[in-house]
Amino acid sequence: MNNNVFENNINALKARGFSVAEKLLKHVLSDVLELVKENNFYNFKYKGKYLHNAINPLGEAIEIFSMCENTPVTIHLIYGLGLGYLFQVAAAKSQGTVILYEPDLNILRTALSVVNFTSDIIKNNVFITNDFTEACEFIYQKSNMKNTPLLLSTTAYREMNEEQFNNMVSELQQTVGRFSLDLRYTQEKFYPLILKIIGNIPKLINEIPILEFKDRYKGKTAVVVSAGPTLDRNIETIKKYRDNIVLITVGTAMKTLNKHGIIPDFLCIIEANDCSKQIAGLDLKDVNFITEPYSNPNLRKFEFKKTYSHVSQNLPVNSFWCNLSGINNDEYFSKGTVSYTALNVARILGCSKIVLVGQDLAYIKGQCYSKDSAYKDLVCEYNKSLKKWEITAKDFENFCNSLGNYESPEKRKRIALERLKNLNASLYYVKGIQGDMIPTESVYSAFIQPLSEFTQMYPDREYINTSLVGAQIDGFNNIPLEEALKDSNAIENRELISEFKYDMQSIKDNLFKSKESLKPALLLVDGVRKLAKNINNDIKRYKNITQEILKNLKKLTTGYTALSYDFASKNMLFDFITTAERIEIDYEMKMTKEFTLDSVKNIVNKILEYANKTEEKINKVSGEIDRVLGEI
Repeated sequence: MNNNVFENNINALKARGFSVAEKLLKHVLSDVLELVKENNFYNFKYKGKYLHNAINPLGEAIEIFSMCENTPVTIHLIYGLGLGYLFQVAAAKSQGTVILYEPDLNILRTALSVVNFTSDIIKNNVFITNDFTEACEFIYQKSNMKNTPLLLSTTAYREMNEEQFNNMVSELQQTVGRFSLDLRYTQEKFYPLILKIIGNIPKLINEIPILEFKDRYKGKTAVVVSAGPTLDRNIETIKKYRDNIVLITVGTAMKTLNKHGIIPDFLCIIEANDCSKQIAGLDLKDVNFITEPYSNPNLRKFEFKKTYSHVSQNLPVNSFWCNLSGINNDEYFSKGTVSYTALNVARILGCSKIVLVGQDLAYIKGQCYSKDSAYKDLVCEYNKSLKKWEITAKDFENFCNSLGNYESPEKRKRIALERLKNLNASLYYVKGIQGDMIPTESVYSAFIQPLSEFTQMYPDREYINTSLVGAQIDGFNNIPLEEALKDSNAIENRELISEFKYDMQSIKDNLFKSKESLKPALLLVDGVRKLAKNINNDIKRYKNITQEILKNLKKLTTGYTALSYDFASKNMLFDFITTAERIEIDYEMKMTKEFTLDSVKNIVNKILEYANKTEEKINKVSGEIDRVLGEI
């Protein structure tokens, strides 16, 4: 092995800041790879098996890459380095991002000792790791709403450890599912969520942060109820031990509890969409409501015993409310599912044992939800004619009505059909508690790891999952509900008392300052719009891309950057309300390979649209702030 080659590769890895460099320097080879030459090609033999095609490893790599999409936003995830044929083809040809994931340090160290990869490693679009979590972080950095990672590997690598490969694919699916949730909120939700937060302020100022009651139920047992199919079989046990537990439910399970006369201590709903039908028609005056600042205003119209705030720090828009009100949200966490929020509430309240009920995260015997829940009509059954599992609605009309308060029947139907389409498109399998593979959807599977990670973040509690037939959630003991609650004791005092008050004058002042801070952006918007219109006029006049047009295009993109990045970096509110358009334009710019008449017109019109929408949104937000200031 050539020490100079290894040293050069290590230096290149260090220059890029890749953590794998230090690991390789400390690694001692435990298995020897055999370097062989056949048919004029070098290959690696590892544990008796070739790592590349034995006849033409380079041809194999070229064929694998040629079958993949290749655009400036494509993410090529290479599983396995071997001698680097596939990696080097991808590094040379990828227009997007190349992420090399090689979990075996023996292979990685040996390859870096015989092949000079420095010209590949130093490329800004190339990332290298032996750690899957780090690979996922690289994926997240490069992800947007229009790309998902493409997994590339040789047949030999997949067959060398098929179980490891399948586990990686499953984990990657779950990871991408979580990314999709985060990105969807980033791109689509920031502006409407900000509007909702501002609009909710007259209610928010009367909602006490749940952290004010930290450790109120220290040492007690909490039961977090979700609407999975196994909720039905646990109802009688919940009734039996009701006086001994802090009962927290999510919205979709509320009707099931209500039907059986069970009143929870807390109801958690954090939806921005109007999901008030989940609890419509129920008597909630003895139920405490926990929600987020951005949640749909219709949820706050119900008569609850009291409403409390849970201000999740990992949803960036909540920082706007924190800045206005001065509250600290360091202990508030939410990861896509309201069950995680409920779990965190139980932790904040000090419960030492936290028990999950109905948290199946899978389809049990064809049933998707509890039979009395809001989405009870969904079933998952094997379609013999299509030869696959399929999710359908037993009563389609009821399912349509359960999804939202839309006046138009056509809209309800369209949304329901789209929901079923998305559910079926994301249908796959996860490991069950009993060791089998059970059907679920990508969103549910994306919840498994965050719930498991929660137990690692706070290992001082006892975590129990009573599903017994649902998805395996590591960190939770799988125990029947009766056994989990048999040693619980009665909770005599459940009252939550606090003298907490917001500083109203400070909120008003900060809200007014936020509105005023948007005004300078309107001047920048006007300049960008004028430049865009001038370029469009020149394009119509010359019907060609002239040097003058290119010069003005540079001014336009500079003006756009000054607005969308420079101003946005200094103004949180502006950044939130314009993120979606910025992501869209950045995507278009990355996809532009050359300045043709059509590509220039496209960019100019996108920036012009950005300017117009930005002005429209600033006026909308400013108007909403004026309305709220007049009300509080």
